[in-house]
Amino acid sequence: MAKTERKWHPDFLSYMETIVKHPNYSGLPIERKRDGLLAWVASAKTTIGKRRIKWAEDKARSLGMHIQPGVYANVMLEIHPTKIKVCQICGSHMSIYYHYPSVNFLKAIESKFGLQFTGCNHIGEIWEKILESGVPENTLMTFFKSKFELEEVDGKSKNEIIDMCERKCREDGKALLSPGAMSNFPDRYDGFHTYNRCCRATQDKGRSRENLKSYTKDRRAYEYWSDGNLHAADMFMGSQSFSVMSADHMGPISLGFVHDPRYIRPMTNSDNSTKRDRLLVDDIKAILTVEAASDVSPMSWFSAEIWEFIKTNYDKQHADIVATVYRDMLKQNLANYMFVLKSIVDDAEECGRAFLVKEFIDPKYEGFHYAYKFDANGNIVKQTKRNITERGKKELDRFRRIAFQSLEDYATKDNRHLVPNLTEEERAELVRLCAAIKNGDFVVCRKMLERLVSRIETRIIQTATTA
Repeated sequence: MAKTERKWHPDFLSYMETIVKHPNYSGLPIERKRDGLLAWVASAKTTIGKRRIKWAEDKARSLGMHIQPGVYANVMLEIHPTKIKVCQICGSHMSIYYHYPSVNFLKAIESKFGLQFTGCNHIGEIWEKILESGVPENTLMTFFKSKFELEEVDGKSKNEIIDMCERKCREDGKALLSPGAMSNFPDRYDGFHTYNRCCRATQDKGRSRENLKSYTKDRRAYEYWSDGNLHAADMFMGSQSFSVMSADHMGPISLGFVHDPRYIRPMTNSDNSTKRDRLLVDDIKAILTVEAASDVSPMSWFSAEIWEFIKTNYDKQHADIVATVYRDMLKQNLANYMFVLKSIVDDAEECGRAFLVKEFIDPKYEGFHYAYKFDANGNIVKQTKRNITERGKKELDRFRRIAFQSLEDYATKDNRHLVPNLTEEERAELVRLCAAIKNGDFVVCRKMLERLVSRIETRIIQTATTA
């Protein structure tokens, strides 16, 4: 189905011209289309996109910022001349700061003061409306202090308190306020989505309820079929270390990295959202530091060869190669591996399921036999044998069921951008593997699977290095 062309509001067209002409954006690459309109959108993989990234990194250094996840958002916020962005769809003007209430904060306001607002009401406007309803200012200040966990607010003005709340959300990950437009650099010239918060629900298909469900299902597939101590990782993510900030995989599990507590760190919600499945040079350096200290591999077995290639070569290449070529190698390899697993289930039938249970699922469940305590870096400092009750004994059946269901969910997603790319020879080898699994010699079959995976990895590496 052809993609519906969005209409550009006249006020947004004027906004574009104003931004491009502003000296803060001097040197930031942009072209014009044949019709004279600005080519506002450029993918990170395009020549223009790569030049924009270099410009932003140079700008970050000039501003004293480190090149790390979230730096592009920080740069584009810092240089924006008005901090107000026009919506491409409806033409509304909204702050790019965290000035708009979340659903939970709206519920808290209604519960406390009996007043209803929307997610598009500016927090300053909400403040004034609450005062106009007869609520004493001291009561309102106490409410904000409590909700945002602020330090002393006595003697502070409304604007000062709002600034404190905004920073709590933008810098510390407090999930009570959101920006009027989400970060999106280098895809958008000014670094923000073309549509504002007001039109996000209708324009951002990735935020639909169904797509958010599919993200959860994908994550479950990655967790259950990657290496690492799944139970320990889940326990660590639910610990006090993440009571304020969200849990971030240092190496994205969607790229084949392990789901293990040693490779999980706190990160603000906004930075986590910005990072997604990106891979940067600084990420690799941090991962290698943990690997050296823990002697635990950060990468799942099915991507180990690609990881060794990246470790050997990442510091010899431009940072863009890591963020694009190396990331895409891992992403493609994971898609291929998930296809191989699903083929084993489908083509080798019950024998295929039995093979995967014996070789991968049941060994992974061993970690569930213990309860864990951790230090701040996710290292296991104590493990205690769990007392498995009758109810607990059903965990293994549930674990198996979810693992196979996650494969099914991953395979049936109909809007996946990346598809498996096994060659004819690799597919033939997969057919032979499934036939062998039906004969039941799982030791031989495990070696056949390892050879197939290694062959796929080698081909991906060779393709990337000769492109």
